[in-house]
Amino acid sequence: MKITFKKEMLLLCINRSLGCVSNEKTYEAMEGILLSSVGDDKCQISAYDLEKGIKTTIDAKVEEGGACVINGSKLSSIVKYMPSDITIETGENGIATISSGRSKFQLHYLAGEEFPTMPEFSPERSFSLPQAKIKTMISQTAFAISHDDSQLALTGLYFEVESDRIKTVACDRFRLAIRVNKCQTDIVSKTGETELRFIVPGKTVSELQRLLDDTDAMIRFSLTKKHVIFSLGMKYGDVEKETVLFSRLIDTNYIQYERFIPKESKTFVTVDRNMLEDALERASLVTEDRAVGQSKSIVKFSFNEEILHISATSINGNVFDEIPVEKNGPDLEIGFSCKYLLEILRGTDEDILKLSLTSSFMSMIIEGGGERDNDDSFIYLALPMKMKEN
Repeated sequence: MKITFKKEMLLLCINRSLGCVSNEKTYEAMEGILLSSVGDDKCQISAYDLEKGIKTTIDAKVEEGGACVINGSKLSSIVKYMPSDITIETGENGIATISSGRSKFQLHYLAGEEFPTMPEFSPERSFSLPQAKIKTMISQTAFAISHDDSQLALTGLYFEVESDRIKTVACDRFRLAIRVNKCQTDIVSKTGETELRFIVPGKTVSELQRLLDDTDAMIRFSLTKKHVIFSLGMKYGDVEKETVLFSRLIDTNYIQYERFIPKESKTFVTVDRNMLEDALERASLVTEDRAVGQSKSIVKFSFNEEILHISATSINGNVFDEIPVEKNGPDLEIGFSCKYLLEILRGTDEDILKLSLTSSFMSMIIEGGGERDNDDSFIYLALPMKMKEN
């Protein structure tokens, strides 16, 4: 095999593939990236860790066709520091020569046949969305995906898709994040389905988020019973190439999340998001000490008339702050994890928030406090933490 690439295009493609390269040392080929010639002027770059995979076909000059597997991280590092166009040539002794100008590296490679077989798909359902829209929805919910494998469904992002609406949901037992957007999804289903429900693993969500652009270019979701396939055009300089990312789905039912939302709140508070976020950032200097062996303390909210008192105490000291609010209903004290609340606030995009509370022991509802946009809405739940005073 002997193929020559434009450096910038090859480097971008490799780096976008690294998220699907396995970090486990159990199978050497999965630590690599597969380069396969396609005709005389293209090469497919692939990575696959048995859970998720990615394929992109880019322009290249193919002098001698073939396929090889080269360690992904090493190849990325080498290409990054090469001066210009890259030529990759394989020899019969298992050594690949990577050259550019007067620079030359030699690396061990594996035959293309040793790369794990990537699945072939026959999607039964599909829908399409603008990349910017789904990127925003993911960024505003994915932070609440659980990292605890004891409840598998919570380790992914849950999608509910209808012909004119899409909803993303994440929950880690401490927070619930729900984002809804009304838009045309153009659902196509061989079985006649008009509603789609599926859970995408958290690692795949992170990889997808990294690939998406803030543009109106479309991304297509295609679904089989066990997999989801994302097809999107990606820029390589002035050239756009289709990239296909695929992943196993989490094969279980999602939790009945709506039953966790309190139905009879008693205290309603309107607050400036930036002021609340700044106050929590200051409180985090006390509550979020990362020193070994030191526990993290909670931040206490005291809603009193038109003032929200924010305080925290830890072995490092204490903090006290006040911000103005508009409140209807009885006064209330409640405690939260400062870190979790901050992540919720960073996931919102409205300047005014509405907080709805029932008691010191029930979740606080966080919603947009401005004029209601029926096409784009969110709701977050923050589970309270037990305070010593209680």
